[in-house]
Amino acid sequence: MQELDAITLKRAIKGDRHAFKKLYDLYAPFLWRVLFPMAGRDMETAQDLVQDTFIRVYRSLHQFRGESALSTWLYRIAYTTAMASARKPHNHYRFQSCTESVRATDRADVYNDRQLADRILADLSADDRFLLVAREIDDMPFEDLAAITGQNAGALRTRLHRLKETIRKSYPQEQFALSEA
Repeated sequence: MQELDAITLKRAIKGDRHAFKKLYDLYAPFLWRVLFPMAGRDMETAQDLVQDTFIRVYRSLHQFRGESALSTWLYRIAYTTAMASARKPHNHYRFQSCTESVRATDRADVYNDRQLADRILADLSADDRFLLVAREIDDMPFEDLAAITGQNAGALRTRLHRLKETIRKSYPQEQFALSEA
């Protein structure tokens, strides 16, 4: 992902609205791609989450220290925004669309794979869905996942490995393309 240039970032941190608009224009599609599946593919919910994320970004941009890529920092804010919203009683969205990345040559296979993936994801907690999708579909490094979730990278590796084993045991008749954690 292309990152915002340092000069524009510094201007945005100082409160320059034009610089913040450039930040928004660059990262809004990225955050939409992250939040739309988390919102259960509901456009209105995803739009609300993107806007809530950017409100939080605007309020806390002065706290960005550059210890990670800006995109990682934004991903963390989007993740915490979505998780906080999902915990509210009136929100029942869930990660769903990772199945869009399923690749198969036969349309029936794609449909069956999507149904299976939807069943598997429906049984997982929001945190486990995030971990599985971010690592298996988005191929996010464990170090970035650790920065986003605030958890240890090694602990995430272990958790993902156990999660995959649980999935394999729960669906013994299925063939999975899950990598080893």
